[in-house]
Amino acid sequence: MAITSIIDVPRKNSSEADLFGIDRYQSGLIKFIENSDTPITIAIQGEWGSGKTSLMNTLQDRLCGDLTPGAGGGSSPFYGIWVNTWQYSLLNNQEETLVSIVSSIGTQVVQIIDARHKSDLQKTARSLLNLGGKLLKSTGAVVASTVGGDIAGKVVDTLLEQEESRQSIKQLRDNLQNMIEECLQKDTAAGTPKKGFLVFVDDLDRIDPPLAVQILELLKNIFDIRHCIFVLAIDYDVVIKGLKPKFGELTEKNEREFRSFFDKIIQMPFSMPVASYGIDTFLIENLKKVGYLSEEQSKRTEITETLSQICNLSVGTNPRSLKRLMNTVSLITIIGKETTEPGDSDSDEATPDHEMMLNFALICIQVSYPILYKALCMESNFGSWGENLARSLNLRDLKPEEVVKLDESELFNDPWEKILFRICERDTYLSNRVVQISQLFNVLIKLIPEGVNAGDLIGELLALSSVTDIQAFDKPKQAINPGPVLRVLSRDLISVLSKNLNKRWPLVRQQGKRIVTQLHIAFEKEDWGATVSFQIYEKKGQLMLVLWQHPWLFKGAGKDIAFWDMMKTLKVDASMLALKSDYEQLVVNHPSIIARYEPFASVSRAKDYVVPHLTYEYHLHQATDLQNPEHLQKIAAFIFDYMECWRKLRAINDEVSKRS
Repeated sequence: MAITSIIDVPRKNSSEADLFGIDRYQSGLIKFIENSDTPITIAIQGEWGSGKTSLMNTLQDRLCGDLTPGAGGGSSPFYGIWVNTWQYSLLNNQEETLVSIVSSIGTQVVQIIDARHKSDLQKTARSLLNLGGKLLKSTGAVVASTVGGDIAGKVVDTLLEQEESRQSIKQLRDNLQNMIEECLQKDTAAGTPKKGFLVFVDDLDRIDPPLAVQILELLKNIFDIRHCIFVLAIDYDVVIKGLKPKFGELTEKNEREFRSFFDKIIQMPFSMPVASYGIDTFLIENLKKVGYLSEEQSKRTEITETLSQICNLSVGTNPRSLKRLMNTVSLITIIGKETTEPGDSDSDEATPDHEMMLNFALICIQVSYPILYKALCMESNFGSWGENLARSLNLRDLKPEEVVKLDESELFNDPWEKILFRICERDTYLSNRVVQISQLFNVLIKLIPEGVNAGDLIGELLALSSVTDIQAFDKPKQAINPGPVLRVLSRDLISVLSKNLNKRWPLVRQQGKRIVTQLHIAFEKEDWGATVSFQIYEKKGQLMLVLWQHPWLFKGAGKDIAFWDMMKTLKVDASMLALKSDYEQLVVNHPSIIARYEPFASVSRAKDYVVPHLTYEYHLHQATDLQNPEHLQKIAAFIFDYMECWRKLRAINDEVSKRS
């Protein structure tokens, strides 16, 4: 069985596969560090989840090896030290966090040197720790005399201003410098030369920004010594937030002060190359791993390129977001498979490629653009989005000049695209990505086969993905597994229909083997000829059985003229009007059946077919109502009269075929 989840843990070391294609960036940074003059501080910058810790793990593995003090780093060029600032801050206040982090770095340096050259440098190591202890005591005195406010900031400022503290810091730094140099000299003499100490400070962007800035400032003053390289996981935005207590809000006038502080601490900023991540390999490998993509599908360029395009236009390239997406896809895949019972032949049939890619796109929209996902749930056929949806979402009206400007753009010249634009402009994030969003929805259009009703197909897929939808103000959705319900309906309803329709329609059978979210009942041997389709779903707290048929009729007729004009030209308009009256009477005769669309009011085109959309709803209290003989008889009686209308429609079609 495929695994069901992708864990969100950093890449442990350089031996793990590089699924994002950033090895060249890592290699360049490694060479830079290996040949850097010291002291130097490097900032690994990137948004949360962009892979900073994974990169630092790789650097540590390649440049330091084993971090255990007694291991001594083996043949690696550096001794390594790792400090996770977030862990220190979890149960400590600001000053305790500050003291613990600085103390941890000093202690790890001493432990490494003590383990490496215990007999010669043990006395020096002890004196260094004693000096550090004195400094920490003076820090405690500063804390005791500080009342309220930015305690960590006041601690650092006071330490750097007090003569006694400054002397202690200088003495600590000098002793540390001498000890490191003596250690490195002994390493060289022993034939195991080292370049120095590489200190990794992780998760600075997860702690309070002012505290992060104070940590930077103290590290700069204590550990700015030869043979030491610091690699920090911190973003410039964190520094800006952390400096607000000192410089106030960032403006054009004081921007130089913010930048000068950053440049004083950081000599080499390295931004995570998120925009250059090649997500194709990561995406395809993990979609296979969770069982969403077959081995055969993963080798087809048209599929892999489309999936990558969808992902780039929605979730993007942030590794943490991609892993969350994989887990969502995995859960929905499992739920989809659970709709088939063990041993059913439907479970062996692969999902059509277009459905697989469209479902993936809808999941991406759910994860990245929940507002748009909600709009799709309100009206799944987004190609028909109009003012009704705009009013439901309280969208503002576009000004005439705005309409003109959007009409000039290929991405927003259709009415539905203007609705999409109006939805996006209400949210800053969506507004900034409105071009990508329009491109994404146009990809969706290309995935829908000709002749397939977009609203029905998307609505069916939304029923699956809705279980992982998070809407802060929505009521919980009524859980219903349509597959088993429709399988029971197929068995019982076909039995009833076979008795009622045996004169005009002697063959009543299930169309296709799979029943996942839709049931299709055919009334002749030819596939997708005389067929009625069923779907069950929840709407506004009520269950509904939806019956529909989109007959593929009038082939080759009236390609470029309106439907009723075509009927008049072919002299069948009178028959068609009579049939329209029959359909309207059908609804009157069966009050439990509600027409969602007026018959023949909506006409779409697929190649050279004209397709009248006929859709009806039957309201239920609960899914088990479909096993009630009374309900089954009502539905069967409706279908009997419905198929009489269909027989007349087929006759008109045959007449049209003769005349055109």
